[in-house]
Amino acid sequence: MSISNNLAILLILLVLDLHACHAREPGEKDEPQGIQLSPETRLRVVSYNGYFTSIFPKDDGETRNNRFIQGKGIDAGTRLRGFAQWAPKACADIWAMQEIIYLKEDQADTSVEGIRKYFEKITSQTWHAAGDTQGRLVLSRYPILWSGAVRNARGMAALIDLPEDLGDDFLLVNLHFLTKPPEVQVSQATRALDFIESVRRGDRPEIPKDTPVMICGDFNSSPNEKPYHILTKLDRQAVPGDDKDIRYNDPMPRQLASKARGTYGEVRWSGEVGQSNPQVPDRIIDYILSPKDFMQVHQSFLFNSLILPEKNLTKYGLDREAILLKRESNRELVDHLPVFLDLK
Repeated sequence: MSISNNLAILLILLVLDLHACHAREPGEKDEPQGIQLSPETRLRVVSYNGYFTSIFPKDDGETRNNRFIQGKGIDAGTRLRGFAQWAPKACADIWAMQEIIYLKEDQADTSVEGIRKYFEKITSQTWHAAGDTQGRLVLSRYPILWSGAVRNARGMAALIDLPEDLGDDFLLVNLHFLTKPPEVQVSQATRALDFIESVRRGDRPEIPKDTPVMICGDFNSSPNEKPYHILTKLDRQAVPGDDKDIRYNDPMPRQLASKARGTYGEVRWSGEVGQSNPQVPDRIIDYILSPKDFMQVHQSFLFNSLILPEKNLTKYGLDREAILLKRESNRELVDHLPVFLDLK
């Protein structure tokens, strides 16, 4: 069927909701209206695994119905509306997304250009987009000068043209490693390192060799495993506990209003959903790693609307279930939580 009346109404409301972060032009400073937005933030990057393209409609406006959505009992319309509500409030300048245009059926009915146009509708902003149509997508407020595959690493890279007042351009490497086995993840991290080293050597004429390289995505592995150390130390032999130099800033973000650092899983309530004590995700597999020779890290956090106090939700103009994937009794599945990194 065509896009629902409810979604059409939501899109109109979002277009009319021109709060400060909607209208912000690159480089301008605004009053903090978005999710945990600080006036000191000059560049905000969000990394998010969107679960089998469920946060976007097909190019013709229809809601998605692949086997990982309806086949898993997920309400596609609710999922779509939830993202359309919170994405504009994220006030991000750059999004690195995984599992977008991921399945063959999604590749047949959804395009990078279609997603870009839809994202412009729900955010009331102008966006540039690049994707590999195999799961990785980058959306940027600033022009994308080049994009291409990070071969054998399940990744893509995008060269972002930052305005002069924000500093040099930078290269965003967006990765999504396989879930297992561990040796394959190590191989994929090593191939990502090969790509970064080729940039630093000047082997890629489309990318200046002194370009700062940011690494982000879904590593499907923890900070205690080798892929994380290969990438944060830019060393093939890096392992947990060694004394090799750490080349990247990892602010180790926590969920807002929580001490939890987990980026993947579910919220389990001890009693009534939303009204009792929650046990929140504790598995860390999603990252934004900022190079130490780039901008200064201002703040970083994980967005989990399910556990936010009502006063926070009201402040941000969000429903508690904005991030929800699916509810099962007293369990609320979120899949991945978005990672926010603010630079100044």
